[in-house]
Amino acid sequence: MQIEIFDERICVLGESPFANGPDNSEVSWADILGSRVLTRNTESGAASEFATNENVGFAIPRAAGGFLLGTNSGPILRDPDGTTTTLFSLQEVDPNTKAHSVRWNDAKVSPSGNLFLGTMGYEMLQGTSTLFRYSPRGNELTIALPELTISNGMDWSDDGATLYFIDSRTHAIGKYAVEDDLLTFQEYVIEVPGEEGNPDGMCLDSEGGLWVALWGGSEIRRYDTTNNYALTERVRLSVPFVTSCAFVGPDLSTLVITSATDGLTGLPPESGMTFVIKPGVQGRAGRAFSL
Repeated sequence: MQIEIFDERICVLGESPFANGPDNSEVSWADILGSRVLTRNTESGAASEFATNENVGFAIPRAAGGFLLGTNSGPILRDPDGTTTTLFSLQEVDPNTKAHSVRWNDAKVSPSGNLFLGTMGYEMLQGTSTLFRYSPRGNELTIALPELTISNGMDWSDDGATLYFIDSRTHAIGKYAVEDDLLTFQEYVIEVPGEEGNPDGMCLDSEGGLWVALWGGSEIRRYDTTNNYALTERVRLSVPFVTSCAFVGPDLSTLVITSATDGLTGLPPESGMTFVIKPGVQGRAGRAFSL
């Protein structure tokens, strides 16, 4: 597959790519440690960005316009005019923040409309990460998975009965049964040896393929959930820290891939840029946040 640069702006920690708009051509992603949200249109090439003033673990477009931002003191609702409203406070809901420095990391909206949002400690200590579940209908926050290390990539099967989820320090992708958005661990279906990288962000295509970014592995991989999780694609990139991916564009046939520098020097010059490939399969549209 031909790898092209989609956006040359260098992110310290690019993450949370999302396709929005009527034709999925408006692509947004977060630069977590750069404390900003970037956008670029796949058709016009028009680009923009705005600062979040705090590290921002995710940026999910809202159905009414604007973004839900996983800032350190949030998450917050950001209106199109820049007005912000705090949804709730990480420091108030997560007891780990009393002893550790913790931030939001990755998040997605479930098929039922609930928000699943995870944390990670800056020191990445075992057991200090949590996956929360937030119901915008009832304004209710509960713990979905406790005592993780790095809550990371996730996506649901088409029928919503299965969640694939990554706690990066396990070097594996877990399969969870879903009933009323309650999660029951079933098994680790994919394991990645440590020397090959660390599973990070992830998304499913329309044919049941899991596309997984490998932090430290310079790769995007596809695993076929319909064929015993066989490894069917390996896409090598020129950068070491590949962070996440999402399908974008009018027919969702383009895969956008984020990356990071992690604040390091001496890396390949494309490190931290955002890339695209044509994987030969269509993806699925992301779900906006309802509030």
